[in-house]
Amino acid sequence: MTKKVLKVILLFIIFAALLAGCAMGPRAESAPGLNAGEGAVYVSYMQHVYKVDTKIGSELWRYPTAGSVQVVLYAPPLLNENSIFVGDLANKFHQLDAAGGSELWSFTQAKGWFQAKAATNGNVIIAPSSDRHVYALNMDGTLKWKFSGEFGFVAEPLIIGDSVIVAGLDHKLIALNIENGDLLWETELKGSLIAPPAYDAASGSLFVGSLGKELLSIDSKTGKRNWSFGDNGEITAVYATPILVEDGLIFTDESGKVFALDQATGAVRWTLDAGGETMAGLLRVDDTFVIALEKGELRAYKISDRTPLWTRTLDGKLYTTPVLEADKIIVAVTKGKVLLQAYDLAGNPVWSFTPAK
Repeated sequence: MTKKVLKVILLFIIFAALLAGCAMGPRAESAPGLNAGEGAVYVSYMQHVYKVDTKIGSELWRYPTAGSVQVVLYAPPLLNENSIFVGDLANKFHQLDAAGGSELWSFTQAKGWFQAKAATNGNVIIAPSSDRHVYALNMDGTLKWKFSGEFGFVAEPLIIGDSVIVAGLDHKLIALNIENGDLLWETELKGSLIAPPAYDAASGSLFVGSLGKELLSIDSKTGKRNWSFGDNGEITAVYATPILVEDGLIFTDESGKVFALDQATGAVRWTLDAGGETMAGLLRVDDTFVIALEKGELRAYKISDRTPLWTRTLDGKLYTTPVLEADKIIVAVTKGKVLLQAYDLAGNPVWSFTPAK
């Protein structure tokens, strides 16, 4: 078992202890939950969700307005029209007003925490929980259906038409009917899945990695495997969603090795060693990909020829996949001097954000 797997398990234990009411000091060394859209950055960290202005990095609001040890938030917020949807580690799932941060409703029927980013098609909200359930909520916060699995769910769901794809800690990738929660298919992998698959609409293929040191192509309609990569020990655990490029895909394993594969066959096109371990996913910006290394380095490479473009070093750990908003690359920092750091596309620092106490 790798150090990273042990770290993930330890974090789950910490989360469980938090929910059991244990006093554990300032809580968690978990990764901030990050998302961006409509000219703002949304970050969940410790006792708050923050909305930050993308232009200058100023705080626009925080939820709740007063911190509470009973509320711990790490799930990436979901932005949908004028609302934010986010779950917490006190077993509650919230809808917030995106403009002002006020709570519109709260779903309280779960028995476990919400760490994953939710998904919605505008009619149904899909919220995975650690209590072994995937909850489907109506837009008013009432329960539509729930699906029971063997273990908890910590990966963001993927909605494709009338189905929702959910990755579980029980090593299974499953497809559910989005209207009633009926199981459509399931595929078992070698390890737990903590990130959603990438989806190519043209081929109908899903591309997903697991902690079992593998990356697979799976038919989204049937759950059947198209191909697998890693059977001969080529990779270590995969923590994040691949990015799709022209007829190919790019992903990184925990060692920081980057692989480009052919979408149709899984054949290796090229590899690159980024120089450090990572749990974060890759961010694509045109012909550039950005990788966040755990040791606090952010590196950019040209996709077409893997030319290194720039490297930036931050004070702290990087576990969260960077996001792009308004031509700025936004990075969330764990145990650092700042919570957020923004760069322009050339890697020049633009602003940083540290929550006021």
